[in-house]
Amino acid sequence: MLLLGGSGGSRYMEEYIRVEGVSKVYEVRGNKLIAIDDVSFSVVKPEFIAILGPNGAGKTTLLNIIATVLPPSKGKVYVKGIDVWREPWRAKRLIGFVPQEYGVYENLNVVENLWLVCEIYRIPRNEARRRVRELIELFGLEEHRRKLAGKLSGGLKRRLSIAMSLLHDPEILVLDEPTTGLDPGIRRELIEFLRDMISKGRVVLMSTHIAGEAELSDRVIVMYRGKIIADDDPGELKRKTVGLKTIVELDIYPSSKLDEVVKTLSTRWHASKKGSSVIVTVERFEREVVEIIDVAKYCNVNVLEVRVRPPGLDDVFLKLTGCKLGE
Repeated sequence: MLLLGGSGGSRYMEEYIRVEGVSKVYEVRGNKLIAIDDVSFSVVKPEFIAILGPNGAGKTTLLNIIATVLPPSKGKVYVKGIDVWREPWRAKRLIGFVPQEYGVYENLNVVENLWLVCEIYRIPRNEARRRVRELIELFGLEEHRRKLAGKLSGGLKRRLSIAMSLLHDPEILVLDEPTTGLDPGIRRELIEFLRDMISKGRVVLMSTHIAGEAELSDRVIVMYRGKIIADDDPGELKRKTVGLKTIVELDIYPSSKLDEVVKTLSTRWHASKKGSSVIVTVERFEREVVEIIDVAKYCNVNVLEVRVRPPGLDDVFLKLTGCKLGE
């Protein structure tokens, strides 16, 4: 395990992260565009936090502000008591940042990318050599060590980017949509690796638009239209928002009748459409599913398939906003 760094002193020194009333406003052709609006939260212990929301929710803007890449229009961010915009260099030493873009130097090879980071953070040569070797092995980059980063696949670039973010042994790892472009197997391995970071005393703050990834976190911060609309552990979010209910999904034909079926079902249940399916939330599955099918058939459709599942965070988002995560 790499050694953890120190921190500065202030009234927020015991907190890993404190975000206070942060907003970001852009001027676009004379109009104000609010990217994030009065966002506040804190992190007081090592945990894996997922920031969940659709594209345009403000996730990337928020992470860029925390990582000292983008200044806020107003508000403060503290990392282990350090005001990140008064002392950005001290804050950077505590943060490992993985941007949505790959964040690698494409004209350098894998080893050169890692050594460049070591030089930026002035890591002593012997220690740097050890860390580079460990991270190349950890992320399966041995056979690619002399390849130019620009020639790597998207998945390998992502692995290299994460390895670069860990070289200076940060206490806080900030990742913006890190699973983009990864195949399912590598995606699972990455999530498992991030969860392992918590046992080593680190905080992981990861943005995602994929509900299934957020389910694996310790805490979910839900963002929509630049605001935080919910903040809790995944189980509690589902319990408080959707309750102990069952989700019934129906595939129907013809799909042109979707709106009519949803409207008819909505007179008795909470119903919505998702792609070519109808989603219905029920209290008593055994009793109600037959009634749901009968009501759907009343609209002169064929029910091709019925699927039953427990509620997920995508259902939480739909309940909170009236919109699906992909919208």
